[in-house]
Amino acid sequence: MTHVRCLVLIPAGPDTVLEYLADTIESVNHHVGVASCTVVVLDDSRQGTCLGIADRFPNAVPIKAPDYHDGTRNSTRGSLFGKQIHALKWVMERYCFDIFLRMDTDAIMIGDAPHEDVLAFLQQRPEVGMVGAFTRRGDGSDKTPAMMSKGRELTREARLRLGWKRLMLATTLRRLLRQAEAHGYTRGDMCTGGAYFLSPSALLAMQAHGFFNLKILERSSMHDDALMALLCSAAGYRLSDLPEDRDVLAINWRGMPMPPDVLVSRNKKIVHPIKDDDPTAEPAVRAYFRSRRPRP
Repeated sequence: MTHVRCLVLIPAGPDTVLEYLADTIESVNHHVGVASCTVVVLDDSRQGTCLGIADRFPNAVPIKAPDYHDGTRNSTRGSLFGKQIHALKWVMERYCFDIFLRMDTDAIMIGDAPHEDVLAFLQQRPEVGMVGAFTRRGDGSDKTPAMMSKGRELTREARLRLGWKRLMLATTLRRLLRQAEAHGYTRGDMCTGGAYFLSPSALLAMQAHGFFNLKILERSSMHDDALMALLCSAAGYRLSDLPEDRDVLAINWRGMPMPPDVLVSRNKKIVHPIKDDDPTAEPAVRAYFRSRRPRP
């Protein structure tokens, strides 16, 4: 089994721009180091678009996402969750790692070694299994009202309904909720999926509980980050932001958290998203941060 300091998983869907994916990987390699990380690209393009990425980066490992014909058919909900579980099982059979980072393709690293900041935090807080934008958005605003809304959505989905698949899903969710709430979970709790870290101990606990075999969750209408947070909590681990004075993450669901120069001045190291409704925004932001990465 191969050891790596930081294992990065990047799901890449059918709308992924290959050059943007390459830029995101380049940002990881620059700020973490090629020798210190492996980047697994979960190719969900349906056409093998990302499978050639390994030719450009020696530490990039593309794997093809399974094709689901049932479930919600929504690419960012239960179906994506199931595909990420497939990737996690694949990774955990082949790698041991000190920290796991899940990033979207429209997230980039802009500062050195954010994984080391998270590892230092976890040494002080071993009960935490998931680190990211938990109660605070990347712009510093309160995320709690949005999570309460997600909690109500989860409660609705956990109601017993007719149809054996719906009943099976609701029964599974109710069991997970009982386990998670026993460990301090509040319905809707989650770290925003644009970029978050998971500890190996939390992942191993989820695996030991059999949570990676709950294929019925592929039919959930909950977003993949909310489902991962539920499993993390049900396995006995907590979710957390980094301390406010040392928070190197600027993670929003939508809308760039702050202008590029402000991100730099505040020592942010991972940002999501770097796009908005203006199609010129993402290439401009990528170019700005690419110019700050010295070429060898």
